[in-house]
Amino acid sequence: MPRKTILLIHCCFWILFSLVPELPYIFPDRKYPLWLIHYNITTECLNFMNFYAVYFLITVNHFQRKEYLRIMSILFGIILIFSTLRVFGTRMVSHYISMMEELPGIRFVNVMVEIVNSLLFTTFGILMKFMIDWFSTQKLKAELLAQKQSSELALLRTQINPHFLFNTLNNLYSLVYKKSDVAPSVVMKLSEIMRYMLYDTNAEKVPLDKEINYLRSFIELQQLRIRVDNFIHLEIRGETSDRMIPPMLLIPFVENAFKHGKKDVPAPGISVMIDVDGDTMHFEIWNYCSMPNSSATDPYHGIGLKNVARRLQLMYPGAHELSVAPCGEKFLVKLNIRSL
Repeated sequence: MPRKTILLIHCCFWILFSLVPELPYIFPDRKYPLWLIHYNITTECLNFMNFYAVYFLITVNHFQRKEYLRIMSILFGIILIFSTLRVFGTRMVSHYISMMEELPGIRFVNVMVEIVNSLLFTTFGILMKFMIDWFSTQKLKAELLAQKQSSELALLRTQINPHFLFNTLNNLYSLVYKKSDVAPSVVMKLSEIMRYMLYDTNAEKVPLDKEINYLRSFIELQQLRIRVDNFIHLEIRGETSDRMIPPMLLIPFVENAFKHGKKDVPAPGISVMIDVDGDTMHFEIWNYCSMPNSSATDPYHGIGLKNVARRLQLMYPGAHELSVAPCGEKFLVKLNIRSL
């Protein structure tokens, strides 16, 4: 918590509990005895010292280390000392400074009142200390959580890029090995993809249009190695401009469809649909799958899908729905993101 805020809280507290109760004594309609004014001033000074003795001597660490005996000893000592000062000190001030002819007597009710006053400001000191420490701790935890999430997201992005690059280079190696005429086109598409990965994926979010263009390049690259024309169908609906999305968020689903989907099926063997409605994006992709196996039955099989699920949890907590499951002879993925 900023120091200015802490200072403001303390000032408000003392205005409320010290200045306001003394307001009647500054009005000229009544004449109060001098000893009573000195008594109140002395009491307020003791309140101030009582409060800050607790505030600075008791710390949250004492409770965290479960030093309860030490805490009780400190509190008992503070209450005893300031109760004694209140009982005797205020009367000595009233007698000697205010020139009272007779020292006021000490009664049991007076002792109890002073003990209650000391206990009251001791409690105020503890509450103030814990309130400020709690808010400061919560702010620190929020900052640490934000740093942790930022670091984790950066790590997830570095995991995704090599994973994708590894699969793409394998495909390129296969084409070069076969001396395919489409190898130069693959290199060009790979260059476009790498440019996006190197210069845009470091940002927390990128324009949705850029992500879609990246998907198109990826699909065209994959289409080059599949004999069936228009094997993958891509459909974009709604207004995609001025919408932002985390980079490389959708590509693992498309990559997974190419990796695990059946290739010996009529077009389209893979269908991708992106529908933007206001601040909500609906993404859906399906592909034909082989007989159920470990990769098809496990909805988060592979590094890519696990990373996407984790990134969604970090960036859209409570604002997304992800469904990954076989659907008959197809494997279906549905993703809804709100507050795009």
